[in-house]
Amino acid sequence: MRVIAVVACCFSIAGCGIAAKVESRNEYQESTARYKACLTDNPSAAKNCEGLRLAMETDERKYNNLSAGINPGSQSTANVTILNR
Repeated sequence: MRVIAVVACCFSIAGCGIAAKVESRNEYQESTARYKACLTDNPSAAKNCEGLRLAMETDERKYNNLSAGINPGSQSTANVTILNR
């Protein structure tokens, strides 16, 4: 009986990760669509879309980081600070 409870708990935790990945993928796709639409509307003024580009890149990093957490060995990103000595 205890084994069944542990297995059920593991599946529920894994389901949360998958839901977060799907949500982050959808956010990334939406931000990409908004950025592309802005570029289409402003072909000679890409500067007008800079905020949307930054938002799209942030959503992409979030999606990639979640994907890496669910699929070990896949692409991940990290921030590294190098100090001059």
